[in-house]
Amino acid sequence: MPLLCISLLALLLLPLSLSCDSKRPLKEVRDDWLFVETHLNDADGIIATVLQNTSCPALKHKLRNCTPDNADVVSPLHFLTCKMKTLSIPHTDGLVRAVLGSLRCPCSEKPTKEPNVRLKRRRATRQRRNEQKQCKKETKKLCKAKAILSAVTTCYQMLNTITMDT
Repeated sequence: MPLLCISLLALLLLPLSLSCDSKRPLKEVRDDWLFVETHLNDADGIIATVLQNTSCPALKHKLRNCTPDNADVVSPLHFLTCKMKTLSIPHTDGLVRAVLGSLRCPCSEKPTKEPNVRLKRRRATRQRRNEQKQCKKETKKLCKAKAILSAVTTCYQMLNTITMDT
């Protein structure tokens, strides 16, 4: 019975932990755009250079994007930035810190598990066998990062449009 209660409580609180309730005014978030734009352009340039001779496949799942009919720009921006953080691409670290600092909203962290020694050895063996697959995975991650960068740019453009009217 207590496990059921804990599970239900976790399910009720999960949406709250995944959202960003930033009380920062949108104009202040927009004012950080110049700083964020620098990091965005740098990351986009590096990723575009790495993917220069590669075509990116279409993403299986659509990214949460900012839409003109929804005035909430912060929530999709936060979601996209946290997605970018989970990709763990070194070229985007500065951008992630800049956007999260601008929103003043951290990403929720997943608890880490204790490493299993046998599992580590098995993974190392598998990793040696799959070096070509690893390269493909990196390309896929970079393609996903490129799509996220495009969506973040769209969100900031919408934010600029929304805050210019007020």
